[in-house]
Amino acid sequence: MNIKTFSKKYLCQLFITSLMVLFIGLTACAGSDEDSEEASKPRSRAVINSGEIVPAEEVRVAEYVNYYDQFFPEPEHDSVGLDLRLGNNLIPAQGGMAWLQIGLQAKSVETEMVAPLNIAVVIDSSGSMNAPDKMPYVKQSLQIFLEDFESNDIISLVTYNDKAKVILPAQQYGDGQWVQETIDQITTGGATNLHEGMMLGFQEVDKNYDIRRNNRVILLTDGIANRGVTNAESIAADALTYTERGIYLSTIGLGLEFNDQLLSELAHQGKGGYTFIDSAQQMDRVFREHAVSQKQRVASDVKVTVIPASGVRLIGLTGLEGTPPSEGASIPLWPMSTGNSAVIMAELQIGSGSTGSRPLATVKLQYFDEFAQRTVTTEQSISGEMSANLASYNPTWDLEVLRNVTIQNTAEGMQEIDRLFNKGQYETAWRLAVELEQQLTEVARLTGDKQMIEDAALMQKYQQTLADAVWQTQDRAPQLGDTTTPSYSGERPYRGETPTPDLPEVEVR
Repeated sequence: MNIKTFSKKYLCQLFITSLMVLFIGLTACAGSDEDSEEASKPRSRAVINSGEIVPAEEVRVAEYVNYYDQFFPEPEHDSVGLDLRLGNNLIPAQGGMAWLQIGLQAKSVETEMVAPLNIAVVIDSSGSMNAPDKMPYVKQSLQIFLEDFESNDIISLVTYNDKAKVILPAQQYGDGQWVQETIDQITTGGATNLHEGMMLGFQEVDKNYDIRRNNRVILLTDGIANRGVTNAESIAADALTYTERGIYLSTIGLGLEFNDQLLSELAHQGKGGYTFIDSAQQMDRVFREHAVSQKQRVASDVKVTVIPASGVRLIGLTGLEGTPPSEGASIPLWPMSTGNSAVIMAELQIGSGSTGSRPLATVKLQYFDEFAQRTVTTEQSISGEMSANLASYNPTWDLEVLRNVTIQNTAEGMQEIDRLFNKGQYETAWRLAVELEQQLTEVARLTGDKQMIEDAALMQKYQQTLADAVWQTQDRAPQLGDTTTPSYSGERPYRGETPTPDLPEVEVR
């Protein structure tokens, strides 16, 4: 299936929203929650809404899971708190699988230490932007984006099509009038020389590089690099020469016709964020829930180490392809700003043992505290109660853990749906979508969580796309197998707004 084109009105909303998101990300000391990638979830939503199949490689599970709201407690003393939670505190004495939720929560209190900006905004001005309802909205969005700049912030503007050019050399923002006049003069036409535009942006920031500033390039595109250097590895390698020196790179993708993997990789290695904006509603989400909290970086060089206890093996981690080292693993995470949260779901295989309390794992959190300017290490252990009298065992009895496991299962399920679809197994893919919808619906029923309700409806829409493929190839409706989701009664714990050895380092995406 070919990717469908967004409506003109929809694209206008995307451009406005993207620049609004950028300002929130840039007001951090040296980064922000924009430093964590949030593109996987909204992009998959946009693809499903367009009636297409989400490519497996675009569903980065850790990124997908961490798009969602979490409800971890505010740290009392540290800049980042560590919160451990089991899916079920009661575990069969004969052993079994257990979920360990590892939550990180940055403090929400701000200080006055907001670093001035030194940024280059690099704008796609290729022919795909040559429409009365595209570039005018980009210009309008830029005006909004710049409204809260301080007079001593440094800004430069770069546009790129066949060639890239600096339309506004790096200089202090001042009253901003001259910036607005420059924006009005942007024109469109030609191909997409993304590499040249990006490199010019780096060079402009480099002219005024200052460790006391937030030095960053913001790259915006709605297309694929098709002029100049187009090889993704070469583009990423050239960007790395600047990001290793402390110039961050953030990327924004709009529409569905851009290189998702390239923008993700550029932002990942550039210690910036990769954002995909798929609706005007997301702008409301960003401002209501994150505008205040994303003003300052709290922690960088964040690393979580998971060490299973004796008789326990680590068998899975959020976003890790394959099996993790059974003796434990160290997971580097993205920087965190005020109010940010992060979650990792660890699967543990527990061997049989005597009844009573039993240690299951130790988790170590290490990060560089941007406020205190020192490295902080904190460590917690968690135990479960081994019982010989369990009539049944549900490893996701805790509703908060169930919610995050379901989100993770949904992301992994979408990867599998794409693989099945590419093999022509349309009915099997449809059945998996039905199963995922049932799981989401059950979690929504138990928690009243708005995001789960929306996801269940989205998965129902996905089923229609898959059912259409069955009709087109087999001239019949898909048949449902046994996909019944178990329902549990009784009071279940839920925390939300509604009812260190030298271990191998693993990368989660």
